Amino acid sequence: MEFEEEDNANIQKVVFVGLDNAGKSSIILSLLREISKFAVIKPTRNAERRTFEFLGMNISEWDLGGHERYRKRYLEKAELIFRGTNILIYVVDIQDYERIAKTYSYLKDIIDRFTEMKLEPPIHILFHKNDPDIADGVQVKINNTISYLEGKIGDFQNYHKISFYKTTVFDLSSIINAMSKILLSLFPRSKVIDAAIQGYVNKTGVEGVELIDDNSLIISSWYKNDDTRTILNLLSPYFLRLNDGFKQLENIEDENKNYIIVERYEKYFIFKQFTLIKGVTPYYISTCTDEPFLNQYEFNALINLLKDIISHEA
Repeated sequence: MEFEEEDNANIQKVVFVGLDNAGKSSIILSLLREISKFAVIKPTRNAERRTFEFLGMNISEWDLGGHERYRKRYLEKAELIFRGTNILIYVVDIQDYERIAKTYSYLKDIIDRFTEMKLEPPIHILFHKNDPDIADGVQVKINNTISYLEGKIGDFQNYHKISFYKTTVFDLSSIINAMSKILLSLFPRSKVIDAAIQGYVNKTGVEGVELIDDNSLIISSWYKNDDTRTILNLLSPYFLRLNDGFKQLENIEDENKNYIIVERYEKYFIFKQFTLIKGVTPYYISTCTDEPFLNQYEFNALINLLKDIISHEA
């Protein structure tokens, strides 16, 4: 595709970049809950763009193909491609040991272009394919590679907005938590939402709660302890996929039907879909509680408060 300048000043531009086969597309598909497509992912040609709504903001997501001929073109046309970038997400295949020097060099070239353009968007580096259940020797090698890259990237002393995350498609929560934190940095009222969730917790006594949008991103959360955090982090992606399956089976107009309850460990895990603005993509709440139902009065109060917070930003 030809690169076109964004024509809407209100659009937040998020760019995914890295070498070919780093896993950029699989990360995006994970958030879209299209995991079945992993096996047939083809190399991204040139650049692919998607626009979606996040907390009343329009996000323009750019997935830049990682083949060498494309990388050269991006650097040559950096002024056109990277202009207006609000966030850069640099994906590293941490198991591609043979090309670690190349991935560092490409990142350095991009930062050099940013410096020339007097541009300094936050750069979030995903050490991807940090897969679980791999041999101890491989894990040691991965950890050493991560430490090496963190040290090398630390050489960019004049670039202060760099963060690191470890991700893998075999633990969807690692991707969801990283991307949630990254995109929430664009939303100035995220702490107001956190306060609303804390108020809901105080009034209902739930042991854990996650507020999730339709992009699988956790907008806000609270957990009584680490065990509750781990369980909800693992459950929420599967609740989302199960809910997607039900929506394909029937056209659910009654929001009271958009309700999933699982009883386990003498607790109830409740997942509910709701809307803040009619006709706009839904939101979800995932909770851990002692009761097999939500406090409807407090839940409705939370929804009304969230409407005020998010509409203020839109």
